[in-house]
Amino acid sequence: MSKLARMAAVTAAAAVLTGGALATSASASSHPYSCSNQGGGANHTVNCSGLITVNNVLNGTTVDVHDVNVLNGTQINTLQNALANVSDNDVNLPVTVQIGHLQTAVINTYLKNFGITVLPANISVCAGSVCV
Repeated sequence: MSKLARMAAVTAAAAVLTGGALATSASASSHPYSCSNQGGGANHTVNCSGLITVNNVLNGTTVDVHDVNVLNGTQINTLQNALANVSDNDVNLPVTVQIGHLQTAVINTYLKNFGITVLPANISVCAGSVCV
């Protein structure tokens, strides 16, 4: 095996292990989120879908981040975990409060974890017919 092939194998294994560790905590959530990159360039969006709970009813929630930065797998996992943590902690708060907390989690995650500033105007969060 060439040096380059060994390096690629080690890098791939590290990525799988890191991603797997992060994904485990998201999958343990009762409100997991799934995020993915959509489109490219100026039209790029990170789209996430998951659940919030209002009066013990689970609602489909979408979070769209309109940003030109494509997130890598580790960043996607970090964002999914942040959204799941908010949803797990905000059970049965008013829907508008939960939506606001999800938007704040996106802003904080992008800034603190990715070093990217995203304005609230570039984040749309919807739970059913309630959107911010």
